Amino acid sequence: MRHKLKAIVLRENVKGETSKLLTVLTDKMGVLTVNAKGVRKLSSPYLKSAQLFAFSDMLLYEKNGFYTLTEAALITDFYPLSKNVTSYSLACYLCDAASSFAMPGEDSSDILRLLLNSLYALEKEIANPNIIKAAFELRLCSECGFYPDIDGCIDCQSNLTECEFLFDYTDGVSFCKSCASKNNNNMVINPNIAKSVKHITESELSKFISFRIGEEDERLLSDLAEKFFLSHAERGFKTLSFYKHCKELL
Repeated sequence: MRHKLKAIVLRENVKGETSKLLTVLTDKMGVLTVNAKGVRKLSSPYLKSAQLFAFSDMLLYEKNGFYTLTEAALITDFYPLSKNVTSYSLACYLCDAASSFAMPGEDSSDILRLLLNSLYALEKEIANPNIIKAAFELRLCSECGFYPDIDGCIDCQSNLTECEFLFDYTDGVSFCKSCASKNNNNMVINPNIAKSVKHITESELSKFISFRIGEEDERLLSDLAEKFFLSHAERGFKTLSFYKHCKELL
């Protein structure tokens, strides 16, 4: 059976002398492992499509649950990301995070669009990398059904839009200060951060990074997004540790 898909390379591994095993995120079939024969040869017509971050139209041949690359037409390669270690490490983390939430065999077009928009923003320096990272983490969770409830107190239903409140990043619910219990998973959220979270999770995908926030609020938003994402991913990411290490070196 043949499948025509749009796909981005998330990981690449050497196979034999001239081939690669690619992990790709596709629009229609989630994450797949693809055998790319001969793509390490300089003469290969699919050389550029078999590189990390390369986004292409791919034709895959499936037999007994295994996939082989038979054709590829490069759309974009995000090559500038490989020139800066911080951008490169963050891009690796975004790819890793996307693959952990994409369901194998299911439509992943929204996750693919989110990843592509985020890599484009990172490549073109449209926003601070911390903003791109936080926005990606929160939007990925919401696209997969993990939506942060910041509209009102879960207990007394009081409106929280104009005051500081506490957000439980494990359960994704909010409490006014009167109802909040002592919980290590609670974070204090102010109206500026709440507004940014709503923009990230509710705006059109093409505009989810288009917001402004102060430096201190940016730090708090970044902390919230990462904790919220990791609590729902239920795993750690070596690529996240790598990104943080690269930032420390600057």
